Amino acid sequence: MKTSNGSPRHRRRPTPLARRTRLLAAFDRSGLSAAAFARQQGLRYTTFCGWRHRQAKAKPTPAFVEVQLTNPAPAVELLVELGAQVRLRLSSAAQMELAARLLHRLNTLASC
Repeated sequence: MKTSNGSPRHRRRPTPLARRTRLLAAFDRSGLSAAAFARQQGLRYTTFCGWRHRQAKAKPTPAFVEVQLTNPAPAVELLVELGAQVRLRLSSAAQMELAARLLHRLNTLASC
């Protein structure tokens, strides 16, 4: 096929999807304008804009991530009464450890 001035017209091969994806990701990190990035990579600006437009319109594919859950600690509630006016209501294992330290400290002070 020839152009109007008689020179042959060459069609470029389509850019593979993996390369387009890499280039679009590199563009996002580059901080360059689309025109500057296309020029830097040797791409036609209009082609690059088409890729960006199609990427923006594409629905994101759902991703599934495997997670491993540890066994949650059973729900715990403990009420500690120290005399008529002092009550500690504990609802987690971390609170129980702190309460045990507090009670130990109080017991140590009381024995002096």
